Amino acid sequence: MKKRILVYSWYFPPINSSEGIVTYKLLNNSKYEYDVFTQNGNKAWSYVDSDKMKLNENVHYIDSKTNLFDTFLSKGVEYYKKNMNKYDIVMTRAMAEVSHMIGNEIKKINPNVVWIASFGDPIAYNPYNLKISRYNNPYSLSQRYVRPMSYKEMISPKRMLKSMLYEIRYKRAYKAFTKPNIDLQFNTLNNADYIIYNSSYQRDYMLDFYDNKEELDKKTIILPHSFDEKLYSNNIKKKDNKKINFCFVGHLDDIRTPHPLFVALKKLKEYDEDLCEKVEFNFYGNMPASEKVFLIDNELFDVVRLRKPVDYITSLSIMQSADWLLHIDANISDSTEKSIFFAAKIADYIGSKNKIMGMTMLDGISADILHEYNGLVTELCAEEIVVYLYKIIYEGYTKVPNLKVMNKYNAKTVAGDFDKLVESIRGK
Repeated sequence: MKKRILVYSWYFPPINSSEGIVTYKLLNNSKYEYDVFTQNGNKAWSYVDSDKMKLNENVHYIDSKTNLFDTFLSKGVEYYKKNMNKYDIVMTRAMAEVSHMIGNEIKKINPNVVWIASFGDPIAYNPYNLKISRYNNPYSLSQRYVRPMSYKEMISPKRMLKSMLYEIRYKRAYKAFTKPNIDLQFNTLNNADYIIYNSSYQRDYMLDFYDNKEELDKKTIILPHSFDEKLYSNNIKKKDNKKINFCFVGHLDDIRTPHPLFVALKKLKEYDEDLCEKVEFNFYGNMPASEKVFLIDNELFDVVRLRKPVDYITSLSIMQSADWLLHIDANISDSTEKSIFFAAKIADYIGSKNKIMGMTMLDGISADILHEYNGLVTELCAEEIVVYLYKIIYEGYTKVPNLKVMNKYNAKTVAGDFDKLVESIRGK
């Protein structure tokens, strides 16, 4: 009898976080049998729950009956001890990092089991978290969007020195605080038999911290995020109205911020008081309070609509019905030269076959994918964004998606590549 594969994933449907949905699409399109050890209580960083996402017969759900990391860890290890003869392969999915904690413990129990560790984001040295330190730095130039800063203050040597000292102290404190994550990432990369990254940018960034990166790279498996064509509706029609409908689905905050876009809209509305009759921007998901205040202060709520959160399947229909889809990345250029974060939403956008406008760093995975798809790519710069919005709204500028690249991000293709890995493992 063929053995099943044991998967540890903190998030998994019906709790529809990005990582859980990525895992769901991979397993549901694979030809192998899986048991997924998960939890059904912690809903942080998730879409609205939905029962529309059905598991195929090859995927079996195991509820840990806890929403606490420590208990999930102990129950996950205990489950393996009792059932280890059922499995020859274990896959751990992070985020959350507790899954990799379980993987390290399982490898101690059974060194012969094949362990595949999948990283959604880096656990250690995360450039997004380093960006947070600069945002919170009261002496940083990044604070110019939070509080007024005179030119004299901007060029002040005293301010520059204070800013530098703040960052040095923060980095020391951050490294001490995150030492468990640093150790966990090191142990996972070294102890796992295979490592899944979602892009070469993520792999290169993570491995660059280690002296044995060439050895670690031999374990590399790159599986891009994917879309599942079965989850889209076949009956979606574009709304027949005069307004151009831009749509964003996902999480925004003070770091991954729509601020440059909103500044661009402010400039457009100063140019055209009737802007709201020509275009509408719909945002589904979290919006930071600071940007809500900006919208109120600049009377942009007739152009920007903040919608209630929706479940994942509904979000796909919304993507299909929009005129343009918006992608917004965090500007982490002061932490790393390249954007390493591949948002799973980009793959879903591609699956909708719709036009995409991406605001991101020009060197990174998002820009590469969007250029490949023939999307519109701009920097996170209001001056550039306003130029392209003007062309779209007033001059009929458009982009025709390159649908030839879709197969690369189709869940069937990605799951097929994963199945080849399993075949190579079991063929040894």
